[in-house]
Amino acid sequence: MLYLYLEVDLSDDDADLDEVARDCGHSLEHPKLADWHLSGVTHWHGHACLEFQLEMKEPIVQTELHRLISDIKVQISHPAVSASRTMLVSDKQET
Repeated sequence: MLYLYLEVDLSDDDADLDEVARDCGHSLEHPKLADWHLSGVTHWHGHACLEFQLEMKEPIVQTELHRLISDIKVQISHPAVSASRTMLVSDKQET
């Protein structure tokens, strides 16, 4: 299992990231990606992020993790989201 951490910028001061996690549409694309699940909100080095669990079609070696950050395409659909950035793809869940 891999974990993707996505930082999200909100354009609506009344919205919060928990609401976005509950109500957003999302899609992830990568040739080696089999499936994904949006786990919810977590914090990574002071950044509030959406956490996705990634199921890959084949094992990914440690050296490929960094490339996944730029190669994976993530789209978040929610009226309060103005931008998003993939912060980390890891084989360990951040706590």
